Amino acid sequence: DEKVEFKVRLEAGIDKYGEDNELKWLREISAFSNCRGGVIYVGVNGKTHELEPLSHEEVGRTIKTLYDAIENRVEPGVNPRIAVDEVPGYDPTRYVISVFIGPSKVLPVYVYVNGIPACFLRQFGRAKIASPEQIASMVLSSENASYDVMPTNIRYNPDQFSAMLSRYHSQTGKDSPTTDELELIHFIDEDGKLTKGATLFADDCTDEITTIKISKFPGTGQGSDALLAQRVFVGNLPSIIDRSVEFIEMVTTDGYLKMDNGRRPLKAYPQRSLLEGIANAVAHRNYFLSGAFIEANIYVDRIEIVSPGPLLGGRTFLKNKDIVSIHPKHRNPVIAAMLTMLHYIEAKGTGFDKIAMDYESCDDAHKPFVSCDADSFTLTLPDLSYAEGVIGDDNPYPLVHLPRKIVSDYDERILSCCYQKPRSLAEIASFLGIAPSTHLRTKILEGLIEAGFLSSFKSGKAMMYVTVKTKLDEIFALR
Repeated sequence: DEKVEFKVRLEAGIDKYGEDNELKWLREISAFSNCRGGVIYVGVNGKTHELEPLSHEEVGRTIKTLYDAIENRVEPGVNPRIAVDEVPGYDPTRYVISVFIGPSKVLPVYVYVNGIPACFLRQFGRAKIASPEQIASMVLSSENASYDVMPTNIRYNPDQFSAMLSRYHSQTGKDSPTTDELELIHFIDEDGKLTKGATLFADDCTDEITTIKISKFPGTGQGSDALLAQRVFVGNLPSIIDRSVEFIEMVTTDGYLKMDNGRRPLKAYPQRSLLEGIANAVAHRNYFLSGAFIEANIYVDRIEIVSPGPLLGGRTFLKNKDIVSIHPKHRNPVIAAMLTMLHYIEAKGTGFDKIAMDYESCDDAHKPFVSCDADSFTLTLPDLSYAEGVIGDDNPYPLVHLPRKIVSDYDERILSCCYQKPRSLAEIASFLGIAPSTHLRTKILEGLIEAGFLSSFKSGKAMMYVTVKTKLDEIFALR
């Protein structure tokens, strides 16, 4: 996983296929050093997780190989902690070696491959080669450098920050932060000059690194060419945050919740969650990544707010619904501090606690979640007006709505059954509660195939059927 790796042995030299044996485990050392650290257990099969312990002679040889390779091929040097444990039940005694690698304070950590330095990151239980942008980000992180604290020669003039001060006044009742308050958060220096992050709050800011691109798609993904709406906002941070939220609310349909005594209006997305989701993306994005921008992609079941750049520290995870436990370190302390002062984000935590509160009464299919990889950080908010919830593993049979009957009264349920994964005739019949008849296969399923809503392929002896999502996207676009 993120912090554990198993190896049967740490070999040196070249294997029979001409591959570098040392690189197979040195890359794990580089990856752990560049992320949050980890441990390599030597004497355990990585595929079966069964013990294959080492002899006394192998232990000595392995430790020597480890230190020699680190000294010769790893830069800057790392200092692993080694533990050797006896495995009960063996005569003569056999052992497992634990190699503990801590996160390096000097980044990045390279492994030399044929004289060329290669850098690795730990992602989803594997060592992945780092991109040039990720390496640059590590360098900046190592030196504790942030884009927004860099100095400028521009002197602070309150008249040029009307949008920021208007928001400040509406939230606090005060006209302006004091000079001491602005110095405290490094918005200005002791001479009254702006830092780089502060310039992004100026009324005349047109820097493209502030770009937020919002797109609305008709289906559950970007598989079709259809695009229902799109806006690109560039400018001072308070304005583009507010304009982004306004546009999302404009293009998302409000729904209602059925009650015993009628129905209750229900907004697609709670405004507070949208505001904090966009503002947190602004606070956490990597502004050193030129050409990158924040995206908010609206689908029929959810909105995904994507911020360029991973979390500091190399954390990666998929679909984490325990969002209140995620406390990423602010990559941009000046921007984050001012957004906090303007009450866009919380002073403590990430703002995800309030998002969780907005969704706390929802079922699991409507719970927000966060994903992070080596390139980006994504917050997903489910559409509360979409009754089926986020279409995914938690919702294997999402409801499908058609404007008219295509072949039979079973059309929508068949497309629902085959939406997430290919299904056999028997599986479809079982889902429908009918017999797997020739009529179902030749008339109904073949009819949906001819109409373009299903596709089929052979797997072994069985014919498999899968919903054509792009066809459904076309229907959504027309509607």
